[in-house]
Amino acid sequence: MTATTEPMTDDEIHREIFDAIVGGRLAPGEKLGQDELGKVFGVSKTRIRPILHRLSDQKIVVMEPMRGAFVARPSVEDARAVNAARQIIEEGVIRAATRVAQPQHLKMLREIVAEEQRAREGRNGGRAHRLTGEFHCELARITGNDVVSEVVRELVSRDSLVVALYQRPSSSGCSLGGHADLVDKIEAGDEDAAAHAMRHHLQDVMETLDLGEEGRKSQALAKAFAHLGDKS
Repeated sequence: MTATTEPMTDDEIHREIFDAIVGGRLAPGEKLGQDELGKVFGVSKTRIRPILHRLSDQKIVVMEPMRGAFVARPSVEDARAVNAARQIIEEGVIRAATRVAQPQHLKMLREIVAEEQRAREGRNGGRAHRLTGEFHCELARITGNDVVSEVVRELVSRDSLVVALYQRPSSSGCSLGGHADLVDKIEAGDEDAAAHAMRHHLQDVMETLDLGEEGRKSQALAKAFAHLGDKS
């Protein structure tokens, strides 16, 4: 493909690779060659390396000595463990958020839900996945606890890859109705109801997964980022 006329920023490149992974355009186990990615984005491989390390910190890319970077391949056990961890942590998160949430926080959450709806209607799976994660990360930020926010962001990133690998084709992961209901529970100030809704929301996500299938057919890097050719 033809590189874009102006080099992309590191954040833009990170977002494109992240979206390609969680959107299923890059399969788990896919090799992420620095030279090839550099050509795709029209930058040097020295720009690509720290971006891959950043994705590795998010647990969705694995860096292997002497072999390079690969899209992480979570096991079925990983999928279950990550969801269980999210249930434990995010029930506490939403309780804390319910206690301190202000009108501007509720407005932000509803805006994210609306943006996610538009992304799904526009069949922009990568953006929809990212907004789904952002909703949960925003809940954590509302608590004001930076450590909690960091933990939730890592779990959400790992779960995004799980969903990309195991989600049934007819499913869409986190439901918009579930997100809207969570905001309603926070607005009502009912901690118990909010925690109950969060637990069932995350359990519903597990129900969208087919944990009997592992692996997907790999796609070439150039094909995964083919849409960038439209910016040339």
